[in-house]
Amino acid sequence: MTAFANFVIFWCLSFLGYMAGRRLKVPAPAILGPVACFMVLALSGVHLSVPAFQKPMLSVVTGILLGLRMNHSLKGVYRQIIVYVAWLILLSLAGICILTATGVDRETAFFAAMPGGMAEITLMSLSYRSDPFVTVLLQSSRMLISMTFFSSLAARYRKKDPEERKMDHLRGKGISLPLWCLLIVLSLAGAGIFGLLHIPAATILAPMMVVGTAVRGAGLECRINRNLQTLVQIGIGGLTGASISRESMMGFPHYIIPIILLSLLVTGSGILMAHLLMKLTQWDKITCILSCCPAGLPPTIMVAMEYGADADIVTIFQVLRMVTVLLMTPVLARCLPLFIQMP
Repeated sequence: MTAFANFVIFWCLSFLGYMAGRRLKVPAPAILGPVACFMVLALSGVHLSVPAFQKPMLSVVTGILLGLRMNHSLKGVYRQIIVYVAWLILLSLAGICILTATGVDRETAFFAAMPGGMAEITLMSLSYRSDPFVTVLLQSSRMLISMTFFSSLAARYRKKDPEERKMDHLRGKGISLPLWCLLIVLSLAGAGIFGLLHIPAATILAPMMVVGTAVRGAGLECRINRNLQTLVQIGIGGLTGASISRESMMGFPHYIIPIILLSLLVTGSGILMAHLLMKLTQWDKITCILSCCPAGLPPTIMVAMEYGADADIVTIFQVLRMVTVLLMTPVLARCLPLFIQMP
């Protein structure tokens, strides 16, 4: 089957999942609907090869949409960032203890308990005596359960984004077609440079910084197309669902207790951390909830945009989560021989 045929089938199935999600009134149907659709197909033994360009393409568009919304300064929140990083470290250590107590071997428990960067953590685990299948199973379960739980919780506080209401009626200095072309070229170049420098989420951060700098620095204004935003959400939901294998879902019953305990730890501590963020910052509930959601980076950001949260704050804290996990994992692997047996 050609890449073009896979592309068409991917989007048809993703849109079908979205329509089913809307009909069933699922929270964040543009994301969770396609996820559920691809999970059903995977359980049926149907596997679809997703074209390689899909993820970077959707990530760049997500970064551009985020850049158009950049309106917040993070000055004076360094204390909150330190508390957030400390929470991630404690969450990881608690997860390791819980998984080892349920019979998961030490090396596998170490990597499976990390709250972020599933692909990178799984790749890193291959250098140790860990079980990659169990690592992927527990990591994907954490991502899927967290995404469903926190999206449902955020739906209770859904609001019309004040910035979006303002943007719908502004008629200021617009972005011309040549300027759009320039911004897109600079965004792609920035994503390539960030990728060469091994910066996490390069295809999201670079476009976000390029467009955000232009919007804030030059006083540009542009209405965000709701249909485009929904389309990107559907694509991200499809990618998330396609990344969950049949083997992972079939192995779920054998690790039901570790999955339940790890999920309770992750969601419970996430709620507590969100409450603490609200106390420290006075940010609204939905922004704090999604900032502490240990699920996938693009889906969480798109839910934030859909539900009217402060998407740039959510992005910063989600990227901080990913960076913290990727940096602390090799350090803890060498500092905690209690959990890791070096190869």
